[in-house]
Amino acid sequence: MNILSKLDEITIDNNDRIAETDRKYCENQFELYVAAREALQQALNIIKPAYEKEKGYLNDYRDIDPIEKRLKEIKEQFISNVVHHFSRQYKVTLDTEDINKKYDLYLTHNDIIAEIFEQLGGFNFEEKAVHELIVKTKSTIYNFDKVSIKKASLSIANFISWDAWGWNGFSLSHGSKKEQSLFTALSHFENGSVKMLDSLFNIYKEMEKGSNLHDIFSKYDLGYEKIKSVKIFKNRKITIEFKNQTLAQEFANTYLKK
Repeated sequence: MNILSKLDEITIDNNDRIAETDRKYCENQFELYVAAREALQQALNIIKPAYEKEKGYLNDYRDIDPIEKRLKEIKEQFISNVVHHFSRQYKVTLDTEDINKKYDLYLTHNDIIAEIFEQLGGFNFEEKAVHELIVKTKSTIYNFDKVSIKKASLSIANFISWDAWGWNGFSLSHGSKKEQSLFTALSHFENGSVKMLDSLFNIYKEMEKGSNLHDIFSKYDLGYEKIKSVKIFKNRKITIEFKNQTLAQEFANTYLKK
């Protein structure tokens, strides 16, 4: 079997590994990219020989460089559109820069898809998202001694980052993401999804808006199968009540303990 045949097999395998909607999106982006690339290339093929022949009114810096720059930009945009589609869709971290450096203008969507699977490191999209979620949540716990479990309640001391200025009373510090990571981990623990549950998302948004607008220090009753409630404290502590101590310990061991 020659090299081209092997490459064809890889392409087919990768397309089989993505959803039909993803495949159609990638194909559409490729068609749009090729059309734009060819239009710019045609313009360059007209202007460049004329410039090299005449060297009169045409200018290398003003007439040729902008087209060559745009060719590079649309390649970067094509890569970015495809990569960010998968990143948004499956909540995984993917890098566009390495792909951009590796390929010239004539890359295809199949090249990008192959690179995406390479970045997944042997995981599928769901596994990669869960792996990243757990790593991210564990990174928010610098000292596991701050995590305590009493019966079915799990508490994390000094966890919440409050805005130092306090314009909205107690509100989440701008740029703090660890609360979001914790709530997403709780959602995954509850139902296996890396999307934050609506009730937890609402709590997070109320914490962002602050205690002047919402009663964020009252206990939030959730009533899920595994998680009963969440309570936030002014001293930066957060307490999550589970249905039983076994679940509290399981969550701590899986998502918090390094």
